[in-house]
Amino acid sequence: MNLHLKLAEQSQLHPDKEAVVFKNRRITYKQLNAMIDKLANGLRQLGIGPGDRVILALGNCPEFIISYYAIIKVRGIVVPVNPHYTINEYSTIMLDALPAAVITNHQLVPLFERLSPEIKPACGIIATGDENGGSRAHSYEKILRSASDTFVPDKAGGRHDVIVIMYTSGASGSPKGAMLTHHNLYRNALTFAQCCKITSADRSLMIAPAHHAAGQTCVMNTSLLVGATLVVHEGWKGPKPLLEAIQSEKITFYFGPPTMYALLVKYPDIDKYDLGSWRLAFTGAAPTPPEVFNAFEEKFGLKLYEGYGLTETSPVATVMPLEGVYKAGSIGLPIPGVEVKIVDYEDREVPVNQIGEIVIRGHNVMKGYYNRPEETGWIMRNGWFHTGDLGYKDNDGYFYIVDRKKDLIIRGGLNIHPREIEEVLYSHPMIFDAAVIGIPDPIMGEEVMAFVHSREGSQVTPEEIQEFCADKLARYKIPRFIRFVENLPKTTSGKLLRGELRKMI
Repeated sequence: MNLHLKLAEQSQLHPDKEAVVFKNRRITYKQLNAMIDKLANGLRQLGIGPGDRVILALGNCPEFIISYYAIIKVRGIVVPVNPHYTINEYSTIMLDALPAAVITNHQLVPLFERLSPEIKPACGIIATGDENGGSRAHSYEKILRSASDTFVPDKAGGRHDVIVIMYTSGASGSPKGAMLTHHNLYRNALTFAQCCKITSADRSLMIAPAHHAAGQTCVMNTSLLVGATLVVHEGWKGPKPLLEAIQSEKITFYFGPPTMYALLVKYPDIDKYDLGSWRLAFTGAAPTPPEVFNAFEEKFGLKLYEGYGLTETSPVATVMPLEGVYKAGSIGLPIPGVEVKIVDYEDREVPVNQIGEIVIRGHNVMKGYYNRPEETGWIMRNGWFHTGDLGYKDNDGYFYIVDRKKDLIIRGGLNIHPREIEEVLYSHPMIFDAAVIGIPDPIMGEEVMAFVHSREGSQVTPEEIQEFCADKLARYKIPRFIRFVENLPKTTSGKLLRGELRKMI
């Protein structure tokens, strides 16, 4: 069994049940499966087939879901990317993935048409919301209207076939594509559903980004595989729309990063809403401050459950159990079929309550990094995926994260690598040197701060630097805080001392 076969099964079991709700659209399981089959036929007619990578640059919408499952159905590989990326960010990923096609919205078509010829997709661009053909892109809507809703597969894919490549920042700052298989994603979604007791009776609210691993597995795939109803919002618009959706749509399950909960508990009008349907609140993607757990339970009468994982682990590796001992601040216990342990620098397991690196083994671990066998071998050494996160296990087997070995910044649940931003800053003609760190923020978890050493005789303002970054970095990566310094702390060999930078805040 795999993702698209399980969804097709749900369309047989619950044909008239709401599968996806988006604004004023209510799509049943039968309708959803038919649209997936139509698009799959259309993709096949365009020449997309087994092993072809397809960039999926869409926000939260039914078209993302349909495209995701249709690509998998033709045995292609989904490459989900943030629709707010700049042309530089898209170019980097496309140069590595060399996709056969791009599926995006019509507003982004001009950006993709500006890409250099060597990375332009051979099968073209498919654009949503452009039925009148305002560009040379294929119309998504026209494909759905003209294609057959009966899909005949050429051959079933194997459980270890790669179906999604998720790009994530690495230690060098350049994105690496984590290859996730049928087995990785199907089993991770169903195991998460089992841990959280999510069934066809549930109604899930999807505000977390669909292009993000957690949004895909913990909300989209989990809900559709068990026959639940998925209520989709375009993104976070503040606490009010979330509370209105829980009330009007009778939401039972909501997943969001700690930032969303930090904002939610500060909202003053919570008592105005009937939230009686809400039974499970889940968070992950970044560390959750202890005060958020306490404030949430006090205001909503629900415990906030936390989990842990990475893009490379599909992403779920641990979950706070719904039954048994609840420990606020812990990332919980390993999910069934997954092993987690804490090791020292020689990969020897350390005693309980001793800090070391978190390593993971199980059905959720990726097949490897696309086009990067050496990095795959290193991060998967001795048969365990090395997370780069530091943590410990207590006497009851519960895990805790205490720090990151990586320099990664996690802002609002989104990963940002300082090196990527630094390389953009280095290209500014008035900047001699630059360094970027994450600084604590009560709402976003971390904010981006840049230390800038200007060239002699040059004058540049923080606003000018931010404007310079605007067409080179997604908005959430642009430094919010910029401090000018006369020099940056480095070792005698020239290595940046980020720890010293944090002392300068």
